[in-house]
Amino acid sequence: MSNEHNGPSVTTGAARVLLVDDDVEAVALCESLLTAKGFAVTTCVDSPNVLTLLKSRSFDVVVLDLRMPTLEGTDLLPLIKKRCPDLPVIVASAYCDSASRRYCRELGACDIIDKPFSPETLLAALQRALRREEAIPVVFTTLSLHDAKDQVYRKLILAALRKNGWNQTTAAAALGISRYGLMRWVKRLGLAA
Repeated sequence: MSNEHNGPSVTTGAARVLLVDDDVEAVALCESLLTAKGFAVTTCVDSPNVLTLLKSRSFDVVVLDLRMPTLEGTDLLPLIKKRCPDLPVIVASAYCDSASRRYCRELGACDIIDKPFSPETLLAALQRALRREEAIPVVFTTLSLHDAKDQVYRKLILAALRKNGWNQTTAAAALGISRYGLMRWVKRLGLAA
């Protein structure tokens, strides 16, 4: 049975965090901490439901446990990155030796924190993940100028939308384009806004 729910309404622009862990008590503690700090929190204690959540909602960062029944974090991480390649994923685990850390990084984890962790450790990891996104790194996968332009626009548009709480009007103003122009790019690039 899944225990998924949205956190309470928070101010526009609050970072949206998806907590994935089968430990209900740990999830409740993290949710309380993050909600109190102004994050919009969604929890998932049944790992196979993560992909459904990613299809129906947008998140700014995922905190993912490694050891879970049914679908482990190391199985889920590549699926998350395939669905949302730009989504930062923080791995949180009590079972992460140096080989596991290297493997998680190769799978796309942006950070790895050891359980049990302090509130400060979790908050610092979230801030690093969110700042990393702000840097808007671009890796070109083609030498085509047309395709490269689309890759850069995709990164900029996603960054503007996330930073402005997915409000198209303020994101368009931040990008210096009209809302209509932003909507055309969102449609052209296949982005969910």
